Amino acid sequence: MTDPAVTVSEAGEAAVLEVLRGPGGPAGVDRGDGDLVGNGDDAAVLGAASATVVTTDMLVQDTHFRLDLTSWSEIGRRAVAQNVSDVLAMGADCTRVVVAVAVPPGTTMGQIADLADGIHGEAARSGAVVVGGDFTSATVVVVGVTAIGSLPPGARPLRIDTARPGDRIALTGDPGRSAAGLALMLAGHPDGTLQRTHRVPVTPVGSGTAARLGGANALTDVSDGLVRDLSGMMRASGTAADLTTATLPVDPLLDEAAVTLGTVGRAARVLDWVLDGGEDHGLLGTFPAGATIPPEFTVIGVVREGRPGEVTLDGVPRVPGGWDSARGPN
Repeated sequence: MTDPAVTVSEAGEAAVLEVLRGPGGPAGVDRGDGDLVGNGDDAAVLGAASATVVTTDMLVQDTHFRLDLTSWSEIGRRAVAQNVSDVLAMGADCTRVVVAVAVPPGTTMGQIADLADGIHGEAARSGAVVVGGDFTSATVVVVGVTAIGSLPPGARPLRIDTARPGDRIALTGDPGRSAAGLALMLAGHPDGTLQRTHRVPVTPVGSGTAARLGGANALTDVSDGLVRDLSGMMRASGTAADLTTATLPVDPLLDEAAVTLGTVGRAARVLDWVLDGGEDHGLLGTFPAGATIPPEFTVIGVVREGRPGEVTLDGVPRVPGGWDSARGPN
């Protein structure tokens, strides 16, 4: 095994790729997943699928994470998790992951090993295997992931433009936890449940499939903020949405975080986290009357006719906050 203190520039590309490749046999060995060629060759050759779901996203140092707040293993887990979430949002299950990594030359092989542990660990939690990737040097750390999933024969993918008036709006998890965790870390409180949620979101594996089987009309993941992502779904569907404050799931830890931060107007701050926080990577769907809403989903509102993209909270229009990839936080 390569000395973990050796830098990537000293070890060389082949050694780095060997660590990132993780456990498993040669590329051509049948590992039972049906792929003709797996990790380690020029490209993976995947087994047949009825409908293939593909998404890609990346994490960039000092834009999406800070090395002083996030471990290398957590970077790997988070990079995979946010892509798995997009596959789940199509009503599919994630099966394979491809990862491209760029790091500064002074990065140690121990750090690369931790990154690989996170990547493979999160892929395994999601029911996927890592089938390939790439490596190069850069001035900052960048981890790009392509996640691949599949739908069974005849299954309809859940799109964002198929919400219909009268649908009930429902989501998984407790929005705002990631935003509150980041606020705590930036204020000098590095450890805790919310902080861990920000570093490594726990994607609702299986919930996308459950929503599809339950008859959902539309589905997306909450990555940029609940209101922003809901507004995007409504705009794409030509509809509007009404939310109700009383039905929003609010983790009690959010109020504790607001107390810790000494925030004036704690209730408003907590509501902002819930509605605009982002990076929770839960699933947000709409379900028609008669649909079976899975138990992990909480009903928070209804779809109606109206100005496409409009979202109201208790009847009052709510301007989306959250994250804009071109502009940053709003």
